[in-house]
Amino acid sequence: MTVNPPPAPPASTRKRKRFALYFWTICALLLLIGFLFWLLIFRHIAYTDDAYVEGNQVFITPLRPGFVTAIHTDDTFLVKKGQLLVELDETDSIIALNQAQENLATVVRQVCQMFHQVFAYKAEIGVKEAEYIVASQDYEHRLDVLDAGGVSLEDFEHAEASLRTSFFSLQMTKVLYDKALAGVQGTSIKNHPLVLSAADGVREAWVQLYRCKIYAPVEGLAAQRTIQVGMWSDAGKPLLSVIPLDQIWVNANYKETQLKAVRIGQKVRITSDLYGGDVVFHGKVVGIPGGAGNAFSLLPPQNLSGNWIKIVQRLPVRVALDPKELKTHPLRIGLSMKATVDLRDREGLIVPTSSKGSPTYETSIFAEEEKGDEGSIESIILENLDPALAEYAEEALYG
Repeated sequence: MTVNPPPAPPASTRKRKRFALYFWTICALLLLIGFLFWLLIFRHIAYTDDAYVEGNQVFITPLRPGFVTAIHTDDTFLVKKGQLLVELDETDSIIALNQAQENLATVVRQVCQMFHQVFAYKAEIGVKEAEYIVASQDYEHRLDVLDAGGVSLEDFEHAEASLRTSFFSLQMTKVLYDKALAGVQGTSIKNHPLVLSAADGVREAWVQLYRCKIYAPVEGLAAQRTIQVGMWSDAGKPLLSVIPLDQIWVNANYKETQLKAVRIGQKVRITSDLYGGDVVFHGKVVGIPGGAGNAFSLLPPQNLSGNWIKIVQRLPVRVALDPKELKTHPLRIGLSMKATVDLRDREGLIVPTSSKGSPTYETSIFAEEEKGDEGSIESIILENLDPALAEYAEEALYG
């Protein structure tokens, strides 16, 4: 008996099987490739496109009120540190400075008179002591001859009264001397409290005049100008701002579910929408905030109601940028960024244990406020100092 082989499947069935084989093979390869990418790359990174450029905004505010008389910059223009930005009317400040200088001159002359008064009372004490000696001798001479009838009783009583008068006159002069000495003892003319107080008045007026000119405390781009020439400006009211382009960082807003492996010091790869993917900024994580963004909002959420819905929160991770890259490709506050954190290095901290590495922002521009006032004060003192008291200008007087 002859057995016939089974009939061959149709060609369409064979094609379907081959297609299914290829399809599932390709799917398996894609899954394998995806798994390898996740295993080698994706599980070691944290990506977000919810990142924005942040930076310092230095608001220029006057320390005294006044009318704006000049503006020396405008929005988008570069200003240098120490550059004159705004001028206020100086009329009242000049008058106040002149009055303070005149007051200092008057006080120096008054203190000189106080020193002279001490010397006058000291000399008068010598005169009173001599008068007391004469009165004492007259009294003793008359006392010796009173019993013998050498002087009349009336003459003796006059001598006794003259002795008492000279004694109390001497005592009063000594008290007046001590009183005058108390006003200048242990101090010189330049260091006398009245002179120092008047000098502080000159210094205050000098500073107020200096503050009529407002200088840039840092270098950066001018922005947010809100004033015009002729406007009245109150003390503390922002006139414009300066944005230092070297004080820029990125806040990468990561979901709380992405922060498990984020540590301080991890490297970050950042691209911007401004320059595109061709320009890559290399930064590092320098801090993780102490609260989510919703905790600092104007109206923090109150999740006490029965229909509460959980919302995954985001925390702005601070990323420091490379200063050289930032100088080559400057950024602007508010620009959109894409950040990718390399999570492989997990030796860093979540919360810093010291303040080491914290940025320091400072300016020396306000140290110029008193520049020149010491010379003015010294000149006024020397011009009104009595030459006869020159040795007491620096040397303290003691009784």
